[in-house]
Amino acid sequence: MRFKSIIEMAPVGLMSYLVWILSLFFFLLGIDRSSAQGDGRPLVLQPTLEETDRVRAIAQPVAQALLRTIREELTHALATGGPAEAVSVCRIQAPLLTKEVRERAQPAGTIFLLKRTSDRVRNPSDAADPVERQALQIYLEAASRHEPLPPDLLQKVVAGGRTTYRYYQPIRVTALCLTCHGDPATLPPDVKAKLREQYPQDQAVGYKDGDFRGLVVVGLNSP
Repeated sequence: MRFKSIIEMAPVGLMSYLVWILSLFFFLLGIDRSSAQGDGRPLVLQPTLEETDRVRAIAQPVAQALLRTIREELTHALATGGPAEAVSVCRIQAPLLTKEVRERAQPAGTIFLLKRTSDRVRNPSDAADPVERQALQIYLEAASRHEPLPPDLLQKVVAGGRTTYRYYQPIRVTALCLTCHGDPATLPPDVKAKLREQYPQDQAVGYKDGDFRGLVVVGLNSP
């Protein structure tokens, strides 16, 4: 049914008018969904309550384990080697630790993706994909309005005939982070040198304690 045909069907009565409005809404929704799938874009949906509970039960411990593991490694690096050593940990150890946490996740084989992402990345390989950018935007808008950040966020993603899920948990900047992510003017000289050497396109500086830093992303096959 074409858009013009729906317009011509619009009746005068209130009840019929409401029916017409709903018809128009579902018609436009169908256009959006079909165009998203037709041009290869993923279709992002809201999971059901049952799906949300199942996904959260699996993904939340994984996200928390990743943050805890990396925080412990960074704390050790700062204590033994100083801030410049912490930069190397993020570059070398963090990807390995992320892989280990993902492989330990249960049920085995459920987690196909585990990463940290942001709108201001240090490592270009951590950049958000189109689905993750939608989640990031929700958090960035909340942060810009000084509203409480959602404790987590879930998406149901349909792409290429496959349904998967994304679970997100926000990352806040703490005092530990500021050694390498704070005001560029106050970063230690050896940290500045290391960042120029290893991350020439670094965007991940200028944060303050408590700022929204980014998201942990957990991708799941159907749980």
